[in-house]
Amino acid sequence: MKILNHIFGKKTPTSTAIAAELEKARAEHADGIVKRGAALAGLSTMSDAEHIKAEAEYQAQRRAADRAEARVAELEKAHADALAAEAEAGKRAQADRFRARVEAARNAIEIEAAELLSAYDEHASAIANVLARLDAINTEANAVNENGRHVPGFEPVCNTDAAHRKHPDRPASERREKRLCWVFKYPASPPDTDRVKYQAEAAREEVVEATINSDTGKAIPVTPERYNYFGRELIIRPTLDTREIVIERTNFRPGRIENPLSAIHLPPGFAFGRPHWPRERVGLALR
Repeated sequence: MKILNHIFGKKTPTSTAIAAELEKARAEHADGIVKRGAALAGLSTMSDAEHIKAEAEYQAQRRAADRAEARVAELEKAHADALAAEAEAGKRAQADRFRARVEAARNAIEIEAAELLSAYDEHASAIANVLARLDAINTEANAVNENGRHVPGFEPVCNTDAAHRKHPDRPASERREKRLCWVFKYPASPPDTDRVKYQAEAAREEVVEATINSDTGKAIPVTPERYNYFGRELIIRPTLDTREIVIERTNFRPGRIENPLSAIHLPPGFAFGRPHWPRERVGLALR
């Protein structure tokens, strides 16, 4: 279009640049219409000379508005054509990118994947040799333990899981602190017996950690206990004392063992190949 050559020269404009020029042309057209109407304002009071001058101004603004309107029409068409061309170019670029991806994927499958599968077969075979050797070592250890069951002082041989793949056990533990406690002291047993159960009963007492009132800072009282002492009911009143008590206890927990290596499956890398692991069981002598 001539208007594009007039505005942009030999450079091919983008739809954004054309849209900017289109907005300017629309503004000029609107401004020309406003000025055209204003040129004949107050016509009833004009002199002949003023009327001639106003008509000249009116015609000048009309021509300016007509030129701006023509530019708007041409720029609108040019903008629509530019948008269509850019959309088509975008589709072509997208198609070119997709064709490049298809070609890259095909080359990766045909060349790189084959190389990687060959490397997999090589490494999987080496891993299978390791697993087979570990299996043979554990088999021999189990046989040794079976034969050693009847040997005095024999210490069993750990398998590879227990020796190398087991996390440490968590031992049982207690954490003690001195706390203010209510102590219930029970009476001694009758003195006419020396039986062990009465000796144990004589030293029996119960310790309960005291609850402290946050406002007063004093221990909250507890209810006395009724105690049957060989047919007699006694009231055991607790006393406050500072005792070392267990405030946290951890139970023994055996360490976990990593997932068994026997669960590993190593299929062949290529079709019709032999699985690397598990293998057919053959007699593997301990080397």
